[in-house]
Amino acid sequence: MHWKCLSSPINRERNDDYLPNIDGEGCYVKSLPAPPPTHPSIRWSDVLCPNERVFYHQTLSSARKAAKFLVQAPIPRDSLDIHLAAEYDQTEQLFKGRNQVVLQKETCNVPTFRRLRNTRDLSPEKIIPLKHPLQIGGLVEKASPNSVKLMNTGPHTPLTNPGYSRQTGDGNFFNY
Repeated sequence: MHWKCLSSPINRERNDDYLPNIDGEGCYVKSLPAPPPTHPSIRWSDVLCPNERVFYHQTLSSARKAAKFLVQAPIPRDSLDIHLAAEYDQTEQLFKGRNQVVLQKETCNVPTFRRLRNTRDLSPEKIIPLKHPLQIGGLVEKASPNSVKLMNTGPHTPLTNPGYSRQTGDGNFFNY
């Protein structure tokens, strides 16, 4: 069986709000500090000085670790939880690479309770179908980074042929 992510992409857009959208992971017991209200045409961060903007803005990690956030989803705590939540099925897929064994469902665009980026889901009326959508094609199999052809050169690898060479300007010989 050829391995690939077999799901449709999730339509999301960037979340410009000061709080991340992590409703699927839990809920806030008490609200976090909110910036002062502004005019609807002005972003909440445009009227604040830098230290206030940093104070009010929550990242995904800071919101998850806040004392006011009550976790309700099975968030992985160690490597065993990450392996168990992976997309890999050992009964059907054999001899996969190390990165494919721990590949999570969010990476394959399968909707779960977790968010990888600070985004929000698009409502169906906001999704505009493209007349000419981007078609992604390419390699059938992924080349291994351990291959000699893909290896980066180190500082001890010679960059030129050993011995004498001709100069490009006047054609004289010189030795490296």
